[in-house]
Amino acid sequence: MDASLLKSKAAFMKAASTTSAVQIRPQPEYSTYDSEQVKKKKKKKSSHKTEDTGGKVLDNLEVDFSSASNAIANSANFSTMAKIVDYMKKRRLSNISSDWGLSLNEILEEIQVFDLSKKSEQWLREALPKNPRLTVVDDSKFIFKPPYPIKGRTSLIKVLVKQHQDGRGGILLSDLSECIPNAEKTLEGLAGEVIVIPTQVNKRKDKVIFWNDPSTNFEVDEDFKSIWRMVSVDHLDEKKIEEYLVKHGIDTMRDLAPKKNLAGPPKRKQAKRRTNVKVHNEHLDDVLEDYN
Repeated sequence: MDASLLKSKAAFMKAASTTSAVQIRPQPEYSTYDSEQVKKKKKKKSSHKTEDTGGKVLDNLEVDFSSASNAIANSANFSTMAKIVDYMKKRRLSNISSDWGLSLNEILEEIQVFDLSKKSEQWLREALPKNPRLTVVDDSKFIFKPPYPIKGRTSLIKVLVKQHQDGRGGILLSDLSECIPNAEKTLEGLAGEVIVIPTQVNKRKDKVIFWNDPSTNFEVDEDFKSIWRMVSVDHLDEKKIEEYLVKHGIDTMRDLAPKKNLAGPPKRKQAKRRTNVKVHNEHLDDVLEDYN
């Protein structure tokens, strides 16, 4: 190789080693999309979502858990109160003559409820005085409150007479069973003084007890009974009976009778559909031209 070329090569290499390296600058892109910035934004949004929504979800879960625990506690409290009322009723029926009051602690001890929390006990102290089936005596003691002040036959007749005079009808056998023990046997001893009629209350068979008012016990002629029993209105409907009564001058109590809602639910208005009618620009009749 030529000596001059070797000298020039050595000089070039020496100069290149002494000079600083040239940095390669990135060429400007004409696209507005930046993948790195988009990735950073996505990471920030996801972190914000986890922080915000995560907190809300936890809050909701806490609320749900607390509401569920409250519902369980309330059901337990009401079941305890039902046990107390049932026990106080049985206690009164077993010994009507000497029914003394019991405090809440004494009641819980007798029904053998020992695992009651302080919160539930406080709830019972506030709820029991408001229970309509209990009566508060001596400020802090409770006794069972029967539906009627009945303790025997005499008080039963007094209550029935008062009900009859006030126009309030009779009393139910189920209510009487909460007032005195062996209510049906008591009624058997009062067969001539009371009237017992079977009925149905809340889909349960029951009986209604009325006072047998002696002033209404009068004899009816047998001929009148036979004529009354011979009259049949099975072939007549309500409209024909009403026409017959009006014809004989007996007006019906239309204004006092309950009104029936004969009209059904309101009908929805149907939307009017436009017929396929061609609309012409009548004000441009002189300008428009047909090129068909």
